Amino acid sequence: MSQLSLVFFTVLAQSAVGLFISLGLVEMLARPNEQVMTRSFMAVFVLLAIGAIASVTHLSQPLRMFNVMFGVAHASPLSLEIVALSLFGGAGVVYTAMRLFGIAPGLQKLVLPVAMVLGIVLILAIAKVYTLATVPTWNSNWTTFQFLMTAAVVGPLAAAALLRFQSVDLGAVQVLADKALATTVLMTMAISLVGYVGYLFWLGQLPVAVNPLAMLSYGQMLAMVRMVLLVGGVLMFAVSAMRGGSCGYQAATSFVMVLVSEFMGRAFFYDIYLSAGSGM
Repeated sequence: MSQLSLVFFTVLAQSAVGLFISLGLVEMLARPNEQVMTRSFMAVFVLLAIGAIASVTHLSQPLRMFNVMFGVAHASPLSLEIVALSLFGGAGVVYTAMRLFGIAPGLQKLVLPVAMVLGIVLILAIAKVYTLATVPTWNSNWTTFQFLMTAAVVGPLAAAALLRFQSVDLGAVQVLADKALATTVLMTMAISLVGYVGYLFWLGQLPVAVNPLAMLSYGQMLAMVRMVLLVGGVLMFAVSAMRGGSCGYQAATSFVMVLVSEFMGRAFFYDIYLSAGSGM
């Protein structure tokens, strides 16, 4: 397992985006209890802050991290990633602060979708860092696909867990939101699984000297456990949601299972690093 700090950063940042978008859709479509949603939006920045701290630990000289900003002038992917992270985080914080202090409710309806779009931009910016011609095992649209899918499967589960723990204040809206989030995550899980199989097949066909799937002794076991956690976590939540369940701990368990599965998938992604110089 290499690059654990980047594993945590990328997965948590993408999960934060998925959570923000899921909560944003619930807010726009169901108009639930205002205080509940404000508290839930705050959780987004807990995930984002943990991910940001993890990314800083990756730097050998953390005090020099601001030097990366100089790369914006020549469109360095790493610099653009930091800009995108700042824009999403800034827009999200502004929106949440406006909710918290009741500032300009009309303007909040504009800031929310802008922050959601900036979240997608952040994921695309992170993917751009890794789609390198010099690393054939990363240089494909499968990298972008996997990063988007992390947000798509973790976000709805995180939102469902937060809303379930506040079901008393939400009333009937919680049940409706729960079922909508369950339907969403079932669809995104199916897309993620099909894509994951396609990604593994693509890896096995790469014209490189070493088969990436044979590089790791634990690769097959990791992929199998990852899929079991993903499917098990999503199905446990979905079945409960369709039955009208409201147990927060059950949704939180599903969230943790799927989050761990994404950590495992991302660890595999970093471990199959193979440079073009090693035999294309």
